[in-house]
Amino acid sequence: MQIYCDAFFCEFESEIEKIKNTTIDPISQAKQVLQYIQVKLKELFKWLKKYIFNSIEEEIHFFKELKFKITSKYIFYKKILDIESNSPSNSKKLKIRHYEKELNICFQFSKKDKEFYKYFRSGSSYNDHLYFVRNSDKQIINSDIVLINCDKRLCTSHDLKVASIIANDILEIYLEEKIDQINNICSTTHPSKTSKLTWTGTKIEIVELIYSLYYQKTFNGGKAEIKEIAEEFSRAFNIQLDNSIYRCFTDIKNRPDPKGKFLNGLSENLDKNINDEFD
Repeated sequence: MQIYCDAFFCEFESEIEKIKNTTIDPISQAKQVLQYIQVKLKELFKWLKKYIFNSIEEEIHFFKELKFKITSKYIFYKKILDIESNSPSNSKKLKIRHYEKELNICFQFSKKDKEFYKYFRSGSSYNDHLYFVRNSDKQIINSDIVLINCDKRLCTSHDLKVASIIANDILEIYLEEKIDQINNICSTTHPSKTSKLTWTGTKIEIVELIYSLYYQKTFNGGKAEIKEIAEEFSRAFNIQLDNSIYRCFTDIKNRPDPKGKFLNGLSENLDKNINDEFD
């Protein structure tokens, strides 16, 4: 298996990079990549139908560690094609909102199947024999299965869930970069004034504050997007947030409860100082 898969995925990655380097337009690029992936998926599935794994461990390795290299890209480029095809063509502000909306969908992704998401993110393996071994009696739960193949000889109950997690990670980075590109163009055209206030707390603390205000729908009747709020905080307190705000929020989500350490501290400190004034 290893000899076939090494050659297959090496050629696959090389060809994908070639397409990316020769095609700049994201829609054309996505279309070309998807056409190529469809061909390679048929080739891989033809081999998979005939191949007999030497052990359960080998089967798990293929469906957990190898298959997502192609299926995650299929899911990713399908989403890119949809996102870019529906992107506003003129207004930079509308483009940013479009990308931010998709980015917020990415952030909600981990809530779809919290238990497996934690299992995969933590590098666990105790249920691999359930998740990554084919069994015709198992229910295939991944919503993206229709994009690829629902033949139970070709997939396990969770290998496409892994592909979706990886695709979502790549999509987050893509959207963050798109938003940054537009913001960088806007900032060079309309330079902002320097604030007299400088945030001296940590970056993750201000991110915690921004997201709490966002979820509280504090600005513009709840219609303000995360990026808009972050930009105002950046200008007001001389701190560069850019796409790091999303990575910081990922760190906050991965904390053990309670998530809002900074906000809890603010509340406790406020109560203490108010009570001290009356003592």
